Amino acid sequence: MTNPFYPEHALFIESVRRMMASDLAPHLREWEDAGYFPDSVFTQLGARGYLGMVIDEAYGGIGGDLRLAAAWCETLGELCDLGLVTAVNMHALVISAAINRYGTVSQKEQWLPRAVTGEAIGAYAFTEPGAGSDLASLRTKAIKVDGGWQLDGSKTFITNGARADFILVLARTDPTAGYHGFTTFIVDTTLPGFSVTRTLDKLGWRSSDTAELSFSGLIVPDDAVLGTVGQGWIQASNNLNWERLMLTLTTLGGMRACLRDTTRYAHQRSTFGRPIATHRGVEELLIEMNRRLILAEALTHHALTLFLTSTPCRAEVSQAKRKVCDDAVWLADRALQIHGGYGYTTEFSPEKWWRELRLMPIGGGTSEVMGLIVRKELGLG
Repeated sequence: MTNPFYPEHALFIESVRRMMASDLAPHLREWEDAGYFPDSVFTQLGARGYLGMVIDEAYGGIGGDLRLAAAWCETLGELCDLGLVTAVNMHALVISAAINRYGTVSQKEQWLPRAVTGEAIGAYAFTEPGAGSDLASLRTKAIKVDGGWQLDGSKTFITNGARADFILVLARTDPTAGYHGFTTFIVDTTLPGFSVTRTLDKLGWRSSDTAELSFSGLIVPDDAVLGTVGQGWIQASNNLNWERLMLTLTTLGGMRACLRDTTRYAHQRSTFGRPIATHRGVEELLIEMNRRLILAEALTHHALTLFLTSTPCRAEVSQAKRKVCDDAVWLADRALQIHGGYGYTTEFSPEKWWRELRLMPIGGGTSEVMGLIVRKELGLG
């Protein structure tokens, strides 16, 4: 099995696990019941340096690489609140990273130091009602006006949308230019014309806000353009492999934690005078769950290794996301089954793992879309 991490990552991984156990895990049910985890989570993580992993040192980051970020994603995925995990990772590893990569010096100076400390929270808005994974169908438009651009449109399923201080908004700037007709704007959410239409009530990921946003006559200055006009589609496409790997790594961590909890329970819970782990039916389930976890690790780490070595890997990433995320839901469902009636209560973790993992075959491109990508990459479609 390909191991993409170096020995020095082991110390980092253990430090993340200690942080999770002390600072985050004790509050997960409380935050889920409240339907919101506090913004102080961002500042706490920022104070420890976790929000600046891939940000240049000049702007408060540590200048780390995506291998370190991958180790973080897989480890943080063991936390039984993947909404919180994804909210943090989108802010630190996608949104802030995009400004670090494409932004001007003034844009970096304006947003990155506060993003790294968690004092300013970011969101990424490109999904729209009726568009889903079809980015070419986006309707949010930006029209050139004196000194800037006017944005009009709506976005949905936006992680951190309700709490964001700044948002990367993908808008159509030239309907005749095809893929070159899209531009990314950095939108300050205090500007007139921005509003949160509503937050979505969800099956899982309940502690993180997922919002619908509206842009109505919102004027941004010319220097709000991220990169250059017409580069938005390319920016979004270039980042898709990494975003999907982030979700797959997170899912892998969740699978590992769910199986760990279930195995422990099966050895502690006894029926007919012996642990249920020794009963043939449960034993076979645990073996199959472990087999699928090992396969998930192999697929994920293979795709990650290709990505980190700049090897074309669109098919491998898509295939890993589809297989790993689908198997994670299967594993969580069997974990609930092994717990029996207790699995259907909130006293144990399987019901929450099922709800947290169930979104993974949907978010970042559905399993069906991943299948279409693999077919295309293999020349079958």
